[in-house]
Amino acid sequence: MRFLKIITILFIFLQVSGFSQRHSELGIFGGISYYLGELNPSKQIVNKPNPAIGVFFRKNTSTRYALRFGANYGKISAEDNNVNTLFSDFRKLSFSSSLLEGYGIFEFNFLPYEIGNYRTSPFSPYVFIGAAAFIVNPELENDGGNYTSSTGALTSFSIPFGAGVKFNLAGNWGASIEWGMRKTFTDEIDGLSATYFGGYQLSNSQNKDWYSIIGITLNYKILTQSDHCPGVIN
Repeated sequence: MRFLKIITILFIFLQVSGFSQRHSELGIFGGISYYLGELNPSKQIVNKPNPAIGVFFRKNTSTRYALRFGANYGKISAEDNNVNTLFSDFRKLSFSSSLLEGYGIFEFNFLPYEIGNYRTSPFSPYVFIGAAAFIVNPELENDGGNYTSSTGALTSFSIPFGAGVKFNLAGNWGASIEWGMRKTFTDEIDGLSATYFGGYQLSNSQNKDWYSIIGITLNYKILTQSDHCPGVIN
């Protein structure tokens, strides 16, 4: 329900502010989300990835630049059994959490690109960076089942950045493949405390947690009168 409320508020704001008047897109996202932190220091993707979905609105200010606003929902999890670190042998911990994210990002296309505009390239690599807020609710437990913990919901901020490739499909439809990282400002999205359990250090508070969202998008270009007569490439 919280996810649906955020989506509704987002699209009401966009309609009221007039963002959808020209060269805009609506899209959906599907892919995976995963975590990087004490329970998964370095393994990309392979340590318990989970499905992720999302929706977004993109305002193309030119064929090179765009602003994107959206929300993603997924899950992050990891376990010590999948890694080999100084702490993992005695910790034997695992965690899982839902992940809800709302973001705004700036995109740069390396080639002039616009869905349905034959004067531009049919595809373009792109990069992006922006700001996001997210909510997690981690649940932590160990192998033996004699230690469980739930720190409750945590709300924090992250810096999303990454790269991808946009390409045309048919008519007013486009798609993209994207890999995005999120640098957070907290060390608690996995539920690990900086204090000690059983005389052992659980985490290093100097190293903040990360999460990543990877997947594909399907986008529909909102037609306007100007789309029937393409102008000069920006």
